[in-house]
Amino acid sequence: MRRVWVWMTVLVFVMWAGLAQAARLELHGQFGVKVQTTNSWGMIGKKDAQEAHIMTTTDEQLGNDLDDTWASLQFRLWATAASDDGKVKGIWAMEVGSVNFGEENGLELHNESTNIESRIMSVEFALPFGQSLGLKLRAGLSPYYVNRYLWNETAPGIDLSGKVSLGKVDTSFLFFWVRAADHVSSTAFESLKNNDFDAYAAVLNFDLSKVFNVDKAMLSLFTVYLDDQRAVESRGGNWYVVRNVTEYDQLCAAEGANCVPSDSQPWYVGGDLQFKVMGFDVDLGGIYLGGDAPYDNDYDAWLVYADLGYEINEQLKVSFNWWWASGDDDPYDDDVENYLAIDTHTEGSVVLFEDAAFDDGYVVSRHPYLNELGFLMYRLRVDWKPLPKLSLALAGNYMQLDEDSYWVDESGRIHEEDDSIGWELDFYVKYELYPGLTVDLAAGYLWADDALDAYAYNDCAPYNPEHHCNRPDDDADDMYRVSLGVTYTF
Repeated sequence: MRRVWVWMTVLVFVMWAGLAQAARLELHGQFGVKVQTTNSWGMIGKKDAQEAHIMTTTDEQLGNDLDDTWASLQFRLWATAASDDGKVKGIWAMEVGSVNFGEENGLELHNESTNIESRIMSVEFALPFGQSLGLKLRAGLSPYYVNRYLWNETAPGIDLSGKVSLGKVDTSFLFFWVRAADHVSSTAFESLKNNDFDAYAAVLNFDLSKVFNVDKAMLSLFTVYLDDQRAVESRGGNWYVVRNVTEYDQLCAAEGANCVPSDSQPWYVGGDLQFKVMGFDVDLGGIYLGGDAPYDNDYDAWLVYADLGYEINEQLKVSFNWWWASGDDDPYDDDVENYLAIDTHTEGSVVLFEDAAFDDGYVVSRHPYLNELGFLMYRLRVDWKPLPKLSLALAGNYMQLDEDSYWVDESGRIHEEDDSIGWELDFYVKYELYPGLTVDLAAGYLWADDALDAYAYNDCAPYNPEHHCNRPDDDADDMYRVSLGVTYTF
């Protein structure tokens, strides 16, 4: 109860300060609760040629049934204060979620867990010079969007934005620096001189509609450079990021440990082209990942995508989505060929990506899509709005790995499977019960194909570090996921 009064006091103070100092104060929120049932853990887990698969997408893992039903919530609340001339703006947003009913550190009986997150804390202001460019500086914890397949999340940083007209081309730009990790120095870290993780990015958007005399033609070009200077420890060929002094003492100060600085400087370059022609909405894009990877390897990976949508009438729309993330066919060569996202949300599958009744941020792809074997998606979707308050959608997916899946037995022998994940059918319903309150349903069923056999465990001994339970079933089970929820937005 004490925490409730503390947060109420803080909120009242923020609102009072905003009224005293700013001409505009806005309060917004998004409150969602959902119930979900599934027989799958979702995303395909990482596989390593030296150890067994740790995660599975099938309905059995190490002899344990994965069928489960649970309830969870996500509450977001944010306040925006701005000066009357619009030259200064501050945003503070908090979030509780996604937390499950009855889960430890979730929502327990006489709940006393602390699960409030600060999601946005930023101040933005117009620079007194370069007003013709609309220059704005923003600092703090802010949302950053580079590309939906690369980076779309909040991060602490400083950015500069503006816009300029280049003849008929209206151009906007964004440059930012993000400090992803900054660890306390110690004598041990000072000897290595590497304990930070920085990101630098540039995004340019060109509006070409006036050039081609069309309603829509937008080109986006972007580049991101990551400089990961955190210490890592190499033991038996495995690399670990040393995040703090305690981990350094545990991993690197141990007898026989070999601590070396990391050499990880990946960079990304890509583009996105959106245009409308003959009633079709088209979105084409590609991203290349290069740079230095740990262990004297090089990044060499791709992601390419294409979207095609057509609005038959105001109630009916058809769209097709295809994307390919490259995979790595040989983990022992000098190239890391599997695409890695920075920090974004993967969408397009109820079963694997948890497209649920509302976005709870569960599936955040900071890692390869979906593992080191890469991924291909073919998705056809039909959206129908029969009533002003009712929206329906039906989608069919065919999904593949870019490289064949495999599993490793206890003798170290590699058993190759196929690359076909299978077919999936998804169904979505959204109904506005009251203004701002929607009821949402998402359901999906995946007919598992041969590639998932490498993840389908049969009954075997409990997992332990000395004995990997790596005897896959011959036939992966089909998977399903159903999510029902309500969301209130204001």
